[in-house]
Amino acid sequence: MVENTRSTSGLALSCMLLLTCCAAQAEAPLQVTAADYARAEKVLDYNLRGQLHNAQLEPHWLGDSDRFWFRQWNADGPRYLLVNAADAKPQALPAFDQERLGASLRQAFPALHVDPHHLSVRSIAADGDALVVHLQLDAQHRAGCSTKDYRCTSEAQPPTLDAALLPSPDGKQAVFARDANLWLRDLASGREHALTRDGEAHFAYGKLPDNGLMAIPLQREHTAYPPFGIAWSLDGEHLIGYRIDERAVLDYPFVESVPQDGSFRPKRYDLRLALLGDRGEPRQEAFVIDIASGRKQTLPLPAEWSYVEYLGDPACWSADHRHCYAIAASHDGRQIALHDIDIADGSSRTVFSETATTPIWLNQFIYSKPNVRLVAGGKQLLWFSERDGWGQLYLYDLHDGRLLHRVTEGAWLVRDIVHVDETQRQVYFTAEGHEPGVDPYYRQLYRVSLDGGAATLLTPEQAEHEFNAIAVDEMVSNPLDADSDRLFSPSGRYFVDTYSTVAQAPVSVLRSSADGHKLATLQTADTTAVYTAGWRAPERIQTVSADGHTALYGTLYFPPGYRRGDTLRYPLIDAFYGGPQTINAPVSFAEAVAGFNPVSRASLAQLGFVVLTLDARGTPGRSRVFHDIGYGNFADPEIADHIAAIHQLAARYGNFDLDRVGVYGHSFGGYTSARAILSHPEIYKVAVSSAGSQNYQGFYGGLDGWLGLPDYGQGQRFRPSAQAVPEHYRLLDNASLATHLRGHLMLVYGDMDENALPAVTLQLADALDKANKSYDLLYLPNRTHEFFRNDAYYTRRMWDYFVTYLLHAEPPVNYAIQPPKSGVAP
Repeated sequence: MVENTRSTSGLALSCMLLLTCCAAQAEAPLQVTAADYARAEKVLDYNLRGQLHNAQLEPHWLGDSDRFWFRQWNADGPRYLLVNAADAKPQALPAFDQERLGASLRQAFPALHVDPHHLSVRSIAADGDALVVHLQLDAQHRAGCSTKDYRCTSEAQPPTLDAALLPSPDGKQAVFARDANLWLRDLASGREHALTRDGEAHFAYGKLPDNGLMAIPLQREHTAYPPFGIAWSLDGEHLIGYRIDERAVLDYPFVESVPQDGSFRPKRYDLRLALLGDRGEPRQEAFVIDIASGRKQTLPLPAEWSYVEYLGDPACWSADHRHCYAIAASHDGRQIALHDIDIADGSSRTVFSETATTPIWLNQFIYSKPNVRLVAGGKQLLWFSERDGWGQLYLYDLHDGRLLHRVTEGAWLVRDIVHVDETQRQVYFTAEGHEPGVDPYYRQLYRVSLDGGAATLLTPEQAEHEFNAIAVDEMVSNPLDADSDRLFSPSGRYFVDTYSTVAQAPVSVLRSSADGHKLATLQTADTTAVYTAGWRAPERIQTVSADGHTALYGTLYFPPGYRRGDTLRYPLIDAFYGGPQTINAPVSFAEAVAGFNPVSRASLAQLGFVVLTLDARGTPGRSRVFHDIGYGNFADPEIADHIAAIHQLAARYGNFDLDRVGVYGHSFGGYTSARAILSHPEIYKVAVSSAGSQNYQGFYGGLDGWLGLPDYGQGQRFRPSAQAVPEHYRLLDNASLATHLRGHLMLVYGDMDENALPAVTLQLADALDKANKSYDLLYLPNRTHEFFRNDAYYTRRMWDYFVTYLLHAEPPVNYAIQPPKSGVAP
């Protein structure tokens, strides 16, 4: 065997690729070295996460003023800066003298080690012209220091609240779950009494349902959590919530083959999971409880509907605390309604409803909050709808359910409601596709009157403006609990905006909400560590879909030393997801550095591959027609678009090797990547499919609305026999394509995965066995659905697979990728 032990960075890697494309003339395969893997490891998502510093600015406003402080990272530790937005020329200045504050702390707490460059500030409050800085010194000690004289005093450590408690708004009592019922505890005296007595196994109050994707960890680790599905009224006089009836749902077994307690006998976990077509399905019972009397009332909402959510606490409550508003949807998602719940008597009325021929979305991105807001003191409602083909905002009268008027209009998408100024009757929202000639996936901020009219652009830069990402010094994009209102000053006159592209580092600025005028640049992200690791910025690309006219957008990652149009031939990997609920091609710098899904794009590029991520038809972010193309079959139109894009990009760049195209993906991407190689073996030669929902039974628990409810004849929703399968569901089963396999396919699954059922992967494996096809099966003991983000062993095996079968090289033997460092979020 001929070994190539030279470094493959830059020119050496290009030479390796040139030799690789002539592999048929070589006597032995080339070898990719451990040094090559080490370079790729440096740009793994979890190794870069946390290395992009100051990527987001989170303002902490001082009371009702227009002053705020924020934390900024630097090489010596965090700095704390203060901004007065109302100044003629606002600027970020030190909030306090850290050295002086550190000296005062050492004097006040001589037994503690205090480093002035690593202070942990909990909050800062205004005290006249001075500030009071509240700090956490260690696990047992807190301090408060005034900048008036820099005197520091000890502050009481608040009592640790039991994780199983849900405290009332006034903090005097708390509700918790015990023995399937709700109980109330007085936090001062500790007295407890039961609020409900009719809870039972599989119809319990406060229990996370078994289809909540966390049942096994909760059973295994006995984790305490506050009652699920329960909320306090604003005045603390009522509880409103729902419980899940799982009594008619059949058990679904999971087997822990490698028990974590060291025993050798496998353990079984039985979860109540309803597969598509099962007669027994989870049901929801909505209720309200009067705290003083203990009286429970079941709310008369349609029993056959799935309750999406209450509008939130406190957003769902009327000014008099008597009414709460809930959103409910039909089982197929094609009808949605707003219900007004009278807390006093437990009655409910439908305010208005909407019906469509495909599922209705209140935000095209289901991981984001619904675009619904109570306004005008709870008398009116902002409502998101795609009824004209584009996601826009409408204003309703809550008294009679009458549509007052449209608030926004046009062939573009309202992405998220960010802020509502009740006094000025203005709504601030992000939108995509509003500006001609701008990447339609860039979010930009707009303001419009609740009474209608033209929208005003407030963030003119052609970039991704991240109003839903509040994550200082983190690489977490768009956390679900992000509160974009915090970016606006209490007066509403100012806001903080952070924007970037895949190649331009994030910049945080202060703007006027009147016209978007940039008042000050507050910080620019520090990208030093990211580029030092060897990361290379990808490129945004545009192609045309398989229909020949719809524009598609994506992101390309390139190997080191890549040059467009050179004579080398590069293998291409399609990093595929494909679910109808989110996009995956990065548009911001933070997403490009460390993605949510798919991961490993930069590391695979470092190994010599061109890596493509494409947002094809069937994904959100565009028109309703664009999104709905996947209704009933979300995968095949997307695969066709990916293939069309690959051909166009190969012609445009001139050096992609179409004989060496691979694909990988996880979850939805596990399904689409397996389907891609099975349905189009002439294009895709290698696939790594992890945690894929490989057949229609893998789409249990909510996905049936996206696929169209099964009809077993005469409108029957429930399967009359195990053999009866609707045709379009049968065609969704990847096992039906097993005989088509010609390339190299590796199926990967974790045995504790509640999201993509392990048995579904084995059912596809069984079909491949019966078709006499060779494939690879990687079993990962004790892995949940999240293994693709931070599992070093899985990552190495994926690299090896593509290096062996797509690069036609020999990977280093058993290279050990280091797992994420402690404290780094997966």
